[in-house]
Amino acid sequence: MEQEINQHTILQAILELSKQMQDMKSDLQQQIEAVEKRLEGKLDAVEKRLEEKNEALEKRLDKVEQNLSRKMDLVDAKFDILSSDLITTKAEVSMLKQVK
Repeated sequence: MEQEINQHTILQAILELSKQMQDMKSDLQQQIEAVEKRLEGKLDAVEKRLEEKNEALEKRLDKVEQNLSRKMDLVDAKFDILSSDLITTKAEVSMLKQVK
């Protein structure tokens, strides 16, 4: 009889431990889900900030490209003028040499 009581007590203890383990598992799952939600929220916020920074950089790059293009056009125009002046000067020197 005593062995039967011990087995019954052991079985109850096993069942209680099993219930406690299931409760712990459920709690851990809830905690994991809560952490996942927080991480997803933070990740979404980081992605949004990254997209905003990327858009800002693209706008800056566009402005830089436009400014650079304008400056290149200006330098090109200056070279055209200098080249034209140089040709004119060479022509005048050549004419002066022919006069002598």
